[in-house]
Amino acid sequence: MKLLPLLLISALLLAQKPAETWTLTFADEFNGTDVDLARWAPHDPWGQVRDRQLQAWSPASAEVSGGQLHLIARRTAEDSPVRYDGQNREYVSGIVTTFGTFAQTYGRFEIRCRVPAARGLRAGFSLLPVPLGPLPEIDVFRVAGDAPAQISFGNHWGTGQTDRSYGDAFPGPDLSSGFHTIAVEWDAEKIVWFVDGREKFRSVDGVPHQRMYLLLELAVGGRRGLLPNGSTVLPASFDVDYIRVYRHGAAAKP
Repeated sequence: MKLLPLLLISALLLAQKPAETWTLTFADEFNGTDVDLARWAPHDPWGQVRDRQLQAWSPASAEVSGGQLHLIARRTAEDSPVRYDGQNREYVSGIVTTFGTFAQTYGRFEIRCRVPAARGLRAGFSLLPVPLGPLPEIDVFRVAGDAPAQISFGNHWGTGQTDRSYGDAFPGPDLSSGFHTIAVEWDAEKIVWFVDGREKFRSVDGVPHQRMYLLLELAVGGRRGLLPNGSTVLPASFDVDYIRVYRHGAAAKP
């Protein structure tokens, strides 16, 4: 058989191969003027800071304007720190979650965003478990403000006594210089991370099999990050153009 007919047959077979089916299950394009409280809760479900962070979480620090969600970190006035989780806090910042409004097992979780380039800040998008708990956790991404072109991904599982994790950080586009798309595709066997449509990382160990909710935050400080200093320009904003969640296949369920 000649080469041309073989190529034509291969093309026909590829054309007949079913395409992946993704069904949209949750989305926010942030086209309004306020945080949609039917989708998001603008506070931490624990009511406390984690990971040695320095901020107080404030609903006023989650704003919607210009077709975007803005999570904004600010310094408090020197003579009027904010009391939060038993301490006076020098900073306030924004967090939103879908705990109590939306959770899903498996699927594609996608964000288009821009992060602030400021020492001592860390923008992140995570999936966390229902019922409420610290593990398992999928870090769709985390970016420190002093290294906005270094993107971290992570999968965490186990218990508080046997916490295990698999993750890494990769050089990528500067997430502070413009909007970029980051996504996780999670199924029963693996978790795969993408930046601007290109696969960057995958995990096949400790894959969670339970419903998980969405958490977006702009943290100040933290156990693994630098502290703000005189070079840190505030206020600073973590800007989100959209969030979209899909399930795989028409028969899949949230």
